[in-house]
This record gives sequence, structure tokens and C-alpha cells, in this order.
Amino acid sequence: MTADQIFAVLTALLAGEAAPEFQPLRDGGHVAAYPVTVEPCNLPLGTLEVEGQTVICGTVSVPESYDPPSERRVPLEFAILKAQTLAPAPDPIVYLHGGPAAGTLGSIGLVSNVLFPNHRRTRDIITFDQRAAALSSTSVRCYEGIADHIVDLVKVSREDPEAPDLGDFVAPCVDEILASGADLPAYNTANNARDVQALMRTLGYPEYNIYGISYGTRLALEVMRTAPDGMRSVVIDGVAPPTQKIYDDLLGPVVDTLDALLDQCAADADCATAYPDLEGDINRTFERLAKDPIPASRGAPEITADLLFDITFSLRNNWRDLRPITPYLPRIFHELADGKTDAIDAFLAMDDAGPAGRLAATPGLGEEERTLLRAALGIAAASAELDAGVTDVITRLRSDLATDTDAVSVAEAFEIRSTEAARALSDADAKAAMLRDYALLQTTEPARAPLLSWVDTHFAGSDQSDLRQLVLAMSDTDLSRTFEIADEQATIYELLLASKLGVEIYACQEDVPWNSLEGLRARMEEVGARFPFLAAEENVADVIATFEDCAAFTQSPREGFHEPIVSDIPTLVLNGTLDIQTSWRWGGVAAETLSRAHNYIVPEAGHGSIAYQPCANDISVAFLNAPDAVPDTSCLATLTPHFILPDGSMSGGAN
Repeated sequence: MTADQIFAVLTALLAGEAAPEFQPLRDGGHVAAYPVTVEPCNLPLGTLEVEGQTVICGTVSVPESYDPPSERRVPLEFAILKAQTLAPAPDPIVYLHGGPAAGTLGSIGLVSNVLFPNHRRTRDIITFDQRAAALSSTSVRCYEGIADHIVDLVKVSREDPEAPDLGDFVAPCVDEILASGADLPAYNTANNARDVQALMRTLGYPEYNIYGISYGTRLALEVMRTAPDGMRSVVIDGVAPPTQKIYDDLLGPVVDTLDALLDQCAADADCATAYPDLEGDINRTFERLAKDPIPASRGAPEITADLLFDITFSLRNNWRDLRPITPYLPRIFHELADGKTDAIDAFLAMDDAGPAGRLAATPGLGEEERTLLRAALGIAAASAELDAGVTDVITRLRSDLATDTDAVSVAEAFEIRSTEAARALSDADAKAAMLRDYALLQTTEPARAPLLSWVDTHFAGSDQSDLRQLVLAMSDTDLSRTFEIADEQATIYELLLASKLGVEIYACQEDVPWNSLEGLRARMEEVGARFPFLAAEENVADVIATFEDCAAFTQSPREGFHEPIVSDIPTLVLNGTLDIQTSWRWGGVAAETLSRAHNYIVPEAGHGSIAYQPCANDISVAFLNAPDAVPDTSCLATLTPHFILPDGSMSGGAN
């Protein structure tokens, strides 16, 4: 962290005043048709964030349907992360999350600190949970069904082996949502696109840029088609074009990551000579391990097909774990095909080394380079320690200020005492009934009577007496806060189902009419002809379950939705070669009809390339600063991997 950042956060904490530029939002927003309500941020904020100063949260109310605007409204939860400059660019970045319906506000630290720290130096970052997603899913929740199964959902959250499958709740949940009057077909990508425009207008940004990842790329493309007014530029990263049958082709991106590896090795003379039949090595290895795993020994774990699958695909798509896996893979496959484990053991030995140790273990470094690296790592460790110390001071100051101003409220005392009383209930059915009724408090207006009824119904003796006294002592503010607490706690479990339901609202209404179980199985057969281990049923189990769940929905295909988007808005297209969710080939498909698009493939990057490669991050910053210029992408050439050869040297003469 910089001295300016530290000074800014300390000044904001001590001042305790709201940023004046946020005042129009506190007054209801810039467009009366889409009213804004500023609310406390219902999410974990970073240490250097000060609510009301560096970040503000709230809801924007939009119509459930736009054609014509319906009376029923959808509250969209948003957050604005202010630019870290006194002279920000007027056009912010709105980040469109994936999923669909994955939400983004629950991972605001990822948005600020991993995806967009460089972009935020000059621009505000706006992000929001899209309709039917996470915190914006309240208009399509099945409160009764969730309350009835709250114990089951608790089991799901704890990964209890006796927990039911979430798919069991989909059909009754859909029935309850429809009975509530919700227009489920209105929860679609076209209305999401209109939501983006409504949000930006009422937040006061007449011109803006979009950055979409995964489903967010599909939504960004739909904004370009449906509601393009105000769009200055677009970045789509990990592209899911509407022309692609993504459910039929679930395994396509996985195959394409292998093809990228095969192409890279074939283009490297040393790798091609050392591993002339890499595709055969891959298939022979998985076949061998499936039948005969290598036992744990050698100070190393058991080598199974599942472990190798994870190393080959999942680990390379984890931005939190950036071990250099790719250089090892050709040798790993070549050796394991013959039952040898030298290369995979060397890779697995890096497992607990941490980022510094992983860097120090980079293959091919000479002793002089390792000495320089150790010195640099020592400096970095000292800097991190200083940062940690500053963070502790800020955290302590924040806590002390809160302690000085906030006493424990009656509502919080009630929560503590009711938790104690709930734990004392020994009968499982009684506890389930208590939890059910507690979850349903969120559907009731805050008042003393329903709270007393809940206490009298489920508790007795001193527990009942103590809780009644607390309820009777509550002010209106305490009552409101008590019901808010009930809502917050129930929401934890509701979001488990909402995450699945939100995905299927879009998948079943928009995509499944264009995809099919038959199409999926046909693609599996094609994939299996080249890579038999990929065509296993368990690799597509989630999609098969989605097709089954879709029987609960009425399909709502929209004419033209799967047509290519034609636009002249400046667009940057990024695709990672390691991406197993959206193929690195798909970006080129989307770019074909975008007349001002730049399409780049990013080596050694997974789903959402800017989380993996600073090069991709820098390219996107440069593009957003000057969308009409051709970005300098020379750094991409440095990302192509070199490979470890059988003698331990690196291909291409690399150090």
C-alpha cells in the first residue's frame, strides 16, 4: 500500500464525513424512474475502504419488465468503488459478473484488489448483483420452501453427507415464485442489459465502459445490441458468445486447453523432439492411472487419475494458485505413461512452499539468478510485513472508533440470548420448527407481536422470560434491527439455493431451448474419440442435472437472442489458453461481427485472464484509456511456456 492510500484512509476514518459526490445518490439518484436507496454495505470491505468515502452501496429499483414497465419492481444491489485519484476519468467501468447469477458483491475484495486495482487508479468501478443473482435475488426467492427445508440447507452448507441434493428444491421453489406473481420470463439477458443502462443513468454516469467476464461477456454483448446508449468501450474476457451452444459443448473448452498445450509443444522444437506423441502419452497416462493408481510412497501422495485431472485442468484455472504447472506437463505425461513419477513428484513438492517458494523453485534458474531472487524475495517479505503492521493499526483504529460510538443494542443482546436458547433445545423437530419460523420472520413487517409469538411458541422457562423482556424493551430501531438480523442469517442459506436457481432461471429459459441432452451426448462422443477419459459421465453430471431441473420451467426462447451481435463500439476481446469454462477459440467467434474489435489469446491464463496475467491486465488498462488506439500487446509473446525436458533442462535454451 502507498503512503497516499494510508493517509487517505486514516483521514476518512477520523473525519467520519460522507463524500459530497455521493449526496445525489442519498437524495434518490439522478433518474426518478430508477430510484436509489443508499444502504450499509452488506459485504466484507477491504481494510483501506471507508464506507461513504471510498465506497458506497445501495439498491436501484428497476421494473421487472420494461416493455411496458411493470409495477412489480426488482431491487438491484450495487457498490461504487471510487477512483483512487482526485481527478478521475468521467467514464467509469461497470463490471458484469459471471454465472449467470453468481453475484459479485460477496467478493468485492476480488473486484477491487485482484481484477481492477490498476483500473481504479483513474476510474470509478461500479459493480452490482444482476437480477436473480445473490443479493439481488429477493424478488425470486421461495421463502416458504426455504423455511420448510432450513435444516436441510444447513446440512448442505456444512457439506453433510446426509444433505439432500439442491435440485430436489427447484420445482417446488419455481411453483412458489410463480404463485407470488413474479414474471419469471422477465429474468433474462435482454432485461439485464436494460438494467445496466438504467443503473448507470441513475447513478449519474452518462458515459461508461463495460468489463465482462464469463456470462458477463454475454451480457456485455447484449448491452451492445439492446441498450448501447452511453457505452464508450467494452472488454469481454473469457467469452461466452450467444452463438455458442455452451451446454452442448461443455467439454469443448477442456479439449481446447489440451489442444493449446499440444500446439505449444509441437511449435517448440525441443519439446516436440522429446515428446513426439504427447496426445498418446496423455491418453495412455489417464487410462493407466484409472486402472492402476501409483501408491503413496517416495514421500509423495498416491497418484490417481483424479489427482492428475486436477493438476492438468482445475489447478491451472485457479488464480489463487499460480504454480508454474504447464512446463511440467509434457514430461509428467510422458513419464507416467511408463509408471515413472519424477516430474509429478517434483511438481507436488512445490505444494506447500507458498508463492515465494514457488517462485524460487522456478525450473532452469542458475545459482546467480537464485541468489538475486532470494534477495528480492527478502525485500518483498519485509515490505509485506510493514504492510501487515499498517493494516493492523488501521483495523485497530476502526475497531476503537466503532467501540466508542456503538454500544451493544437490545437487538444484538436478543440475538445472543436467543442463540443460547436455541442451542439448549434438545428435540430435533422442535429445533427445526424454531428455525423455520425464525427464517419466516424476514417475510413479516418488523413489529413486537410476531417476535413475541415466536418466543412464546418455541421457548419456555427462563429462556422465554429473558427473551420476552428483551422484546418488550426494544425501541422501533431495535425491532427493525432484530428483523434485519433474522433476514441476514436466513439469507446465508437462501443464497445456497438462489445460486443454483439463478443459473437455471437463465439456462432453462434461454439456453436449454437451443441446447439439448442429445446434443451434449453427441459432443461427448466426439470428444471421447480423441480423449476417452474426458467423456466420462461424471464430467458432465452437473449439466445433466440442469437439463433435468429445467422440466420445472417454461422455456422462454427469444427471437434473435442467439444471433451474432453486430456493433462498431470499440471492443477488446481476451481469452486464456487455460480456460476450461469458455474456450479461447470463442472470442474470435464473437469478434467476427464487431467492426472495431481487437481479439487476443493470452497464454497461461485461465477464466478471466486479468486475474492471471499482469500482461492482460495492462493491455485492458491501456485499451480503456484509449479505445481507438491499437494496444501494445508485445508482452503476450513473453508468456508462451518453455518445457522441462527429460534431462531437467528447459526447452528453447531457456534458463
